[in-house]
Amino acid sequence: MIQKPMYDFVGRLARAREKMKAHGLDAFYVNAGPNMQYFAGWSAYPGGWPIWLSALIIPAAGEPTFIMSKMHNDILQCSDSWLKGGDVRTHMDGDNLIGELAGVLKEKGLRGGRVGVEDNMWYAEYDFLRQVDATIRVERAGHILDSLRQVKDAGEIEAIRRATEITTIGHQCAAEVIREGVAEYEAAMEIVKAMLGAGAEEMSCGLHGSFLKTLPRKFEKGDVIDVDMGARWDGYGTDYARNVFVGKPSKEVERAQKLTAETFYRTFEMVKPGIEAQQVHRFAIDYMKKRAIWDGCWPTWKIGHGVGLAQGHEAPLIQEGETLILEPGMVFVIDPGCFISGQFRDTPIHIENAVVVTETGCENLATYTMDMVVV
Repeated sequence: MIQKPMYDFVGRLARAREKMKAHGLDAFYVNAGPNMQYFAGWSAYPGGWPIWLSALIIPAAGEPTFIMSKMHNDILQCSDSWLKGGDVRTHMDGDNLIGELAGVLKEKGLRGGRVGVEDNMWYAEYDFLRQVDATIRVERAGHILDSLRQVKDAGEIEAIRRATEITTIGHQCAAEVIREGVAEYEAAMEIVKAMLGAGAEEMSCGLHGSFLKTLPRKFEKGDVIDVDMGARWDGYGTDYARNVFVGKPSKEVERAQKLTAETFYRTFEMVKPGIEAQQVHRFAIDYMKKRAIWDGCWPTWKIGHGVGLAQGHEAPLIQEGETLILEPGMVFVIDPGCFISGQFRDTPIHIENAVVVTETGCENLATYTMDMVVV
């Protein structure tokens, strides 16, 4: 059995408090999701008030406090969270929580204070907080929380590396099971089975962008299959894409695929600490534009995004206008590609690999071939 990494939760809490001090905040109010997982090593099910109230209140001084349903607390107590023996306030679904939450905020000395919340907080929960205590100044703090999570420690990098290894097995399987006459759902089941067998906890997977589209459809000669997926391991995920060509594609498409791979390599080579995120984006776009096989043969999306605890994209965002300076420990994908001329907009050629910024450059975490895969 593979041993899971150790994470420095005490250090994360200390760094969060340093950020609070720097930004004049008195607490973070964290909902279920990646940030709760980051600070507690566990997260309640997603969903905000009024579906259920699941929050972790991290004051600038003093013990963090969980507020959650009794059902969620039962799950917490079975988890490995380092906070499960701490201050946990529970309620039943449907309870009136105004008095309870008001009491916690008063205990933490937050009346009239500045409380940082996540950017994706449900508006209903923001409104509820204002009802509970109108003196509290609720402030957007997503960028502060992002700055804590966007540089990964050794344990986090190891978890993403393992998730990438598992996804490599999924891509190897895709090249074996995608064939003319095979139904999409049949291929999907084999790919999922391969990744689960390799240790995936969960995954996002796609053929033509989603396993949920036209599942009974059978692959046909001439199909360009976008296999875009990422396994999760110990809570950390990756994003990893390749194409599978059913039958030999046209010379034009073949040249575009080779240009995409070349763009990845050249972009990978220029990534290093000290440059702005937007420089990476600009380099990749310009590289493909100057060598375009057809008009529009370059990415119409940001060239990269962070991976980790989030279900989708997270910081750092490698896009135009992002002046963030790259640092060792940042993990993000490089994702060059284009849509095939004259076909549907959901038929892309692209290569997507996760890389980690090192002290002198960057490391490619993905090992699956970037050569054309024709079946």
